[in-house]
Amino acid sequence: MIERMVAMRYLRAKKTQGGVGLIAAISFTCIMLAIAAMIIIMSIMNGFRSEMIRLTIGSEGHMYVASAAPSPSPESMIAMEQRLAAVPGVDEAYQFTQHYTGVQANGQFGLAQVIGIRPQNLRSYELISQKIVEGSLDGFGQGAGANHQIAMGQRLAASLGLSAGDRLTIFSPRTRATPFAGPMPITKTYTVGAVFEIGILQTDQTYIFMDFDQATLLFEGGKVTGEVQIRLNDADDINKLYEPISNAAEQPVFISTWKDKNASVATALRTEQIAMRFIFMIVVIIAAFPVLASMIMLVKNKSKDIAILRTIGATQGGILRIFLMSGAMIGILGTLAGLIIGILFCLNIGTVQSTIEFVCRCELFPADVYQLSSGIPAKIVWSEVAGVAFWGFLISAAATFLPAISASRVDPVDALRYE
Repeated sequence: MIERMVAMRYLRAKKTQGGVGLIAAISFTCIMLAIAAMIIIMSIMNGFRSEMIRLTIGSEGHMYVASAAPSPSPESMIAMEQRLAAVPGVDEAYQFTQHYTGVQANGQFGLAQVIGIRPQNLRSYELISQKIVEGSLDGFGQGAGANHQIAMGQRLAASLGLSAGDRLTIFSPRTRATPFAGPMPITKTYTVGAVFEIGILQTDQTYIFMDFDQATLLFEGGKVTGEVQIRLNDADDINKLYEPISNAAEQPVFISTWKDKNASVATALRTEQIAMRFIFMIVVIIAAFPVLASMIMLVKNKSKDIAILRTIGATQGGILRIFLMSGAMIGILGTLAGLIIGILFCLNIGTVQSTIEFVCRCELFPADVYQLSSGIPAKIVWSEVAGVAFWGFLISAAATFLPAISASRVDPVDALRYE
């Protein structure tokens, strides 16, 4: 109790006593701003990273499970699909097909990536269902013959001169024998029921969505491919869910992830994360230097007080604890204030963005350029917040330790010799 009272009294030292209180206030401000900046920037980076992953993946899944069986039965695939969908952390799991093939309309020929998917799975995928620019998904997968409705990307539709309600011919790699001309490729005409534009070049320029049953019939002759696409609640959970998903399959399977399909993007994002965290760790270290300076000045100005405390019975350990408490108070209070400011900033980042835009009379991140219709994204990762708090306190304590050791070794005789 006595040691804490002395430590608090030293931090409130007046300007006439060396200005330690002012330097302590500056140290507190530096730690607070460094911690707040670290939390804000990391949360915004995590938000941008999540948005970048969402847009980079496009209409692809987070994980893919392919049966190792050469000819899996439809019943076994439906059963596996249901087991995978029940794994905690899995948002959706559904069978799909994916084929690169030729398409033709209005005398124009193009290449497309045709994806077979059930109507309910496509409608639940907001990145597509909320970006319809022509037509709608209400009739997706419905209709017979050439009236069967599909959905396609806006750039692909524009290159072929198509709009909602027009007809499109899709080529299959399968062939049928003819008596005179030999094998001929199988083609089928469909109706464009919806045109989407999500802002991803590859998706808008090549993707066509077709009903799963129609796709297996056209490309596989009615046989299932044995592939299941999985969308997770969190795209970063792929490593954590790898084993549970493998166990839920209950049969030999091949598993791949979005990182396997987008290795360069995943590596770049991870490198950026590591580099930025390293930079901000250095920023916190720099912010701790005023704490070190204030403690050195405090020890120098209070050498006579230290000597008096030693002569009335204070131990070296007691003196050490007094100055450790002084520095720790600056670090703890600065870290707590930085945490509060950083978290509140991230939780109200929409209001902050609106205020800045109102003052500057400009739009910070145009939605048509950055695809950020909901504003600046911020994702608070609480484990990172805890790590930042621990790092801030650790650096503050380290900056305090050496001056505290120096104070505990002050010789009372030397300190009072000329007093």
